[in-house]
Amino acid sequence: MKALLEKKGSLAVLLVIAAALLAFVAMSPLAGRGGSLLLALLFWGTVVEGCIAAAAAGTMVNARWVGSVKRELLSVRPLLLLLAFLLLLLIPFVDSYPWAGGPGLWLRKDFFIGRNLAFLLLAYVTAGRFAAAVEANGETKTVRAATYLFVFVTSQTLAAFDLVMSLEYPWYSTLFGGFFFIEALYAGFAVSAILCILVHGRPPRTDDPDARSSLSDISVLMFGFSLLWAGLFFAQYLTIWYGNIPEEVSFIAKRTSVSPFRELAVSVLFLLFFLPFPALLSTRAKSNPYVVTAVSLSILSGILVERYVFLAPAVRLNPGALAVDLICLLFLFVCVVYKESGGTPLDA
Repeated sequence: MKALLEKKGSLAVLLVIAAALLAFVAMSPLAGRGGSLLLALLFWGTVVEGCIAAAAAGTMVNARWVGSVKRELLSVRPLLLLLAFLLLLLIPFVDSYPWAGGPGLWLRKDFFIGRNLAFLLLAYVTAGRFAAAVEANGETKTVRAATYLFVFVTSQTLAAFDLVMSLEYPWYSTLFGGFFFIEALYAGFAVSAILCILVHGRPPRTDDPDARSSLSDISVLMFGFSLLWAGLFFAQYLTIWYGNIPEEVSFIAKRTSVSPFRELAVSVLFLLFFLPFPALLSTRAKSNPYVVTAVSLSILSGILVERYVFLAPAVRLNPGALAVDLICLLFLFVCVVYKESGGTPLDA
């Protein structure tokens, strides 16, 4: 694998092959109307944009930990181009949205796809400029990191409002966009922890309480974001429960009143809060690679299950097509990180 990826243009070839495979699966009759592709796009968009956002946020505050995994986090930016291509494959699926055919520019199919496509491409451009500034160690890296974070927040917010929330029209939530980009950062820190372990291994043991490793710093961020996620979740749920408005309650009722959505919704709470929060309470656990890896995988699994719970009651998902989409994008994700790191993460 290392020899293959070291060849010039090998990554571009892999991206083209993956795009062709995903397009074939998306256009096959078994894939339905694009629901499986939409789920894969949402999940991997969250992870890829979140990885770059984690590096940008760490750069802005001169975080010590970010230097240990910055190169690997920024290496995923070519996948943004593939995600933009997958968004174009969803054009026929737009007709399935309940508002399709409505009056006004905002509800036009071309503008719907166009604005999301524009911000995905803009995220790719700003991520590239940020990566170039980091590589040159230039003074503009902080400004470019802030620029990317602005585009990242807008891109994730649009994805939440347009691609997910509008499936349940006329239901709406002004908090939904913020919920998505906070989860993307949460996912970015989870990936950062896994990469830190793969690249650098177990942190050296020390009796000095003030000597913290990069892994410990990332674990503190995951611990804090588990609380932030729980707070946003509770704020959203409390507002809907207290208001008891049929248009708002219907969104939660669909996902908590019947199996298997009820059990999956509960599992999201455990995967994103009730497991990460107690697991990372102790100082020693924050430096334990086994605990941190388990927590990171729990976070990423929780986000994937949550995206499924958001979409499944509203669109038809084909398990086979979904598995191909997710595995293909996972393989590409591993390849781009492996190539950038020179094989270190997978050899560790």
